[in-house]
Amino acid sequence: MGRVACVSVAAFPLQLLLRRHPGWAELPAAVVSEDKPQGEILWVNRAARSGGILPGQRYAVGLALVPGLRAGEISNDEVRDARTRILECLWRFTPDVETAPEEGVFWLGATGLERLHPSLERWA
Repeated sequence: MGRVACVSVAAFPLQLLLRRHPGWAELPAAVVSEDKPQGEILWVNRAARSGGILPGQRYAVGLALVPGLRAGEISNDEVRDARTRILECLWRFTPDVETAPEEGVFWLGATGLERLHPSLERWA
C-alpha cells in the first residue's frame, strides 16, 4: 500500500457561506436547508453554537435563541464548484487525488513524491 494523505475542509458548506459573507465570521451564522422559518439548520459556527443553536433545529428556533443569527443556503452546485476548485489546486501537489463521499474530504496519493520533495512532511 502506498502513502496516502487526507485533506479535510471542516464544515465545508459553512466555510462557503462565510466566504460569501466575510463579515459574518465572528457573528452567529448558520447554513440552512432553506431560507424560511421551517428550514433546517445544517451547519453552525462557534458563535451560533455558543448561543445554543445546533444543527437539526429549525431556523425559527435559531432566531428565537439568537435574534441576530445570520443564515443562508448553500446549493449543491456551489458545493460541487468549490470541490472542483479545490481538486484543481490539489492536483498541483499530486496527480493522484480523489474526493471522499463526505463533503470537503479529499484523499491524496503521496507515493513517489519523496523524489520531488526533501520529505513528505515538507510536501505536506
